Amino acid sequence: MLKGADDSVMEEEDSASQHGEMTSWDINDIKLPQHVSQTDWFQEWPDSYVKHIYSSEDKNAQRHHSSWAMRNTNNHNSRILKKSCLGVVVCGNDCSTLDGRKIYLRPAICDKARQKQQRKCCPNCNGPLRLLSCRGHGGYPVTNFWRHEGQFIFFQSKGAHDHPRPETKLEAEARRSNQKPKTAFSPSSLRLNRVQEIESLTGAVPTQEPLPLLLSNLDAHMPPADFRGHLSKSSQEPTLSSCSGQLLPYPRTAV
Repeated sequence: MLKGADDSVMEEEDSASQHGEMTSWDINDIKLPQHVSQTDWFQEWPDSYVKHIYSSEDKNAQRHHSSWAMRNTNNHNSRILKKSCLGVVVCGNDCSTLDGRKIYLRPAICDKARQKQQRKCCPNCNGPLRLLSCRGHGGYPVTNFWRHEGQFIFFQSKGAHDHPRPETKLEAEARRSNQKPKTAFSPSSLRLNRVQEIESLTGAVPTQEPLPLLLSNLDAHMPPADFRGHLSKSSQEPTLSSCSGQLLPYPRTAV
């Protein structure tokens, strides 16, 4: 019994030692832990001062993914990727959608694009948009660090976000897609446009004949391309310009 109790105490001490090793490291350490018994599940919204050790095969960790709006920041250590939070774009009128949700847009990564974004109107109420910057790390943006070492990817976050969560990348793409103007063309409108084009070419009054027949009749009255070079100087039958759509005389060739 005594031996079993001693073994249990030793196992607890080993576990505590491993846990301490897993949490005591800093992203700037020369050497990081390599005897990792279990990696962490990927965190999409890391917040506060946290550390995670991911498997090097984790696709999200490989892409340094985060649902926070993060952009790359210059770092003196080339082995460490540094990212800073951009905050969230909110409605200046603090409006709400019909289902009670607030407008929390994802800031653009590029500085110029982000400035242009703030000059646009709220997609919900057409009010002004404004950028709510992140100041959760001692007055500076929250910073995330990524470092690849052997079979592991080490992640460390410094600072706690002091603003609402923005929409995710997928939500932002879906919103922009829904805002794009969609022009629908009905078959009848397409047919009308083609009839009007034929009328402008031939001067004929449109009939109820099928379009393919009208087009074939039009082609029958148009001289072939190789025949135009044999026209006389006085020949000035009109042809259609491919760029402007205007009627122009056939090119004259010397006889």
